[in-house]
Amino acid sequence: MGYSPSPLMHAPAEVRMIIYQYLFDNGGNKKLRIQNAGAGKLPQKTDRRRSRYYILDRSFHRRCYETTYRLETEGVRFCVSIMCANKRIYEETSHLVYGGHTFDFGSHIEAVEPFLSDLTPPSRQLIREICLYKRGPVPPYDNDRREWRSVCQFLQDHGSIKKLRLVVQGGRPITTWDGPKEFTAADLKLLFDIKHESLDWVGELARVRGIEELEILPDVHYCPQPSSTNMIIFAALSASIERGLTEFVRTQLCLPLI
Repeated sequence: MGYSPSPLMHAPAEVRMIIYQYLFDNGGNKKLRIQNAGAGKLPQKTDRRRSRYYILDRSFHRRCYETTYRLETEGVRFCVSIMCANKRIYEETSHLVYGGHTFDFGSHIEAVEPFLSDLTPPSRQLIREICLYKRGPVPPYDNDRREWRSVCQFLQDHGSIKKLRLVVQGGRPITTWDGPKEFTAADLKLLFDIKHESLDWVGELARVRGIEELEILPDVHYCPQPSSTNMIIFAALSASIERGLTEFVRTQLCLPLI
């Protein structure tokens, strides 16, 4: 039996785009949240197009479980099955889905590599902006050092990210503390040069080439009074996110200061 192309392909390109916009309704959301599925929430039906991976539960029990990524933005209705119809439809809808949105992984940075790996190289190249959350480097915060290193390595090898929106977790003691209260970019450069572990993540991010725009936002919560050198540095670093840290990171990424 001969191959019969989809009737959709006989419609003019402008009409197809109108149909695609109806089938891929983002509900007015230009930012799509991609997160790990919770423990025990893997889909029952096997999806060969979506990778599975193991992560550590961030609860007290620190359980390891198998999961996959999922779209968590409310109001989004994507008819992804049509993307499998043929190569031409996939290419046209990929521009709409991947080229027209920012992908926000938040603190679920384990999902970055499997999500991007499951895309074809041309589709991956369409993604220009992502959002990530950088956790604090000391207790009582969850250290994401291993996951962060893995994400940066993948983006270095396979990414095409032009804009990064980075939310940095910080801690603010309730009362004043002994020691530095805030760092300048020069102070942070010294800490970086002596290889203080609190700034290892900046060096890993700096290896990701091609980033042209960077936005750094603080997410600061109250924390216990500093009782160690690392906590004092963390408190001062947290107070520096909007000024000294932003300037230092931009310098490491060879971006102009603003």
